[in-house]
Amino acid sequence: MTPHPVDATQRPRPPETRRPGPGVLAVGLAMAAVMTLAACGSGGGTESSSGKSVDSLVSGTPTAGGAASKGGTDDSAVEAKRPQLRLDTSPEEDQRLTDAYNACLQAHGVPMNQERAAAAGAKQAPPKVGEADSPKYRAAYDACLVKLPRQPPETSPETNPHYADDYRAYVKCLQGRGMKIHLISDTSVSPDGLAWTFDDDTTGSLPESKIDQADRSCSQEAFGGK
Repeated sequence: MTPHPVDATQRPRPPETRRPGPGVLAVGLAMAAVMTLAACGSGGGTESSSGKSVDSLVSGTPTAGGAASKGGTDDSAVEAKRPQLRLDTSPEEDQRLTDAYNACLQAHGVPMNQERAAAAGAKQAPPKVGEADSPKYRAAYDACLVKLPRQPPETSPETNPHYADDYRAYVKCLQGRGMKIHLISDTSVSPDGLAWTFDDDTTGSLPESKIDQADRSCSQEAFGGK
């Protein structure tokens, strides 16, 4: 079965590939939508083979990965103003920043997934999947890019020379906490070729209600050098 970026649709679902970072699996939101994303994680602008920015793995919302770039000094200025997430960023702060970004997109006319927000009990809805690729909303994503949180630099192979070793430690940590997953090589999701996917048999795996905390704890432990 083919792996997918984080933020998906309902079960039954194929193997899910994952990258670390604050809030990558927001309880009840990302797990209720574990497969359809244009993906956030936040990796300093790294793009997948589909052209989606890894930054979108953070919140499970499509981002400006497919938007037109203005280029030059303007790009640098916008990048410098984007909120920077840390490994120890709280879920509340992560959500606040994500909501601010999504609210900006909504104000600029991007269609929002109100049904998903209602199902998760969220106040701010995320964009509908795929809108980041629509030329119609490219200007909106460009305008709101300044509000899109950047993922911790430790969780990107471009800014962490020990990324591969740290990622393996991250997966091992999740396994130790009861998640039935395994490491795979998959360059279709990220250029570093590392991801994890669920085992064929997930019987007795860590309950969904505990996955977000495990993800955060293991991210800090593996990428924080603890």
